[in-house]
Amino acid sequence: MLDTASIIQVAKNVCRDISKPSVERWIQEALAANRLQRVVRGLFLNRLISPPAQLCEAAVWLRPGAVISLQTVLGDSGVWNNYTPWVTAVVPLSSRYTMPSLGRVETGGGTFVFRGISERILEIGAERDRLVTGVDYRRATPEAALLHWLYLSGSPRSRMSTPPLDLGSLDLKRLKRLGTVMQLEDSLAIWRDRNVSEEA
Repeated sequence: MLDTASIIQVAKNVCRDISKPSVERWIQEALAANRLQRVVRGLFLNRLISPPAQLCEAAVWLRPGAVISLQTVLGDSGVWNNYTPWVTAVVPLSSRYTMPSLGRVETGGGTFVFRGISERILEIGAERDRLVTGVDYRRATPEAALLHWLYLSGSPRSRMSTPPLDLGSLDLKRLKRLGTVMQLEDSLAIWRDRNVSEEA
């Protein structure tokens, strides 16, 4: 991800006397050549790097603390079989952050859907259980994404229904560990029993 300020800073490191209009011209040329892709005003996906930046990386720039989760993670991992081109993310609800604007956000790069979740739920448990390693942005593990969905489906402030998913590709030990620390064991058990009975 690049923002206008960081592009200007890099340009000044290369050529101290470069003017802001010159950098802005370069940005427009890079957009026209698809070397950059605008997400929102002043925020761009860097298409020059390999692999090119992905839209998921922009979520935390748009909503502080955002974690890619729910349908995006579960769909990409094969747990949920309904592909969505939208990027779905959960945003921590906490006094540390201003109240985020939630719901669907259309950008030049694509559509985001942000859902609010208690910071206690989002940040509890071992990080290796909650977040995928080896990526440059906050991305939930499939097990955490499922539990985020179950949490939201049980919230009176959410319209999400329980997810129809295939447990086969989940790490059941990780799922149990996270379910316990999130205090979602009962919701998880009810959901699993319902899925098993529907498959029978």
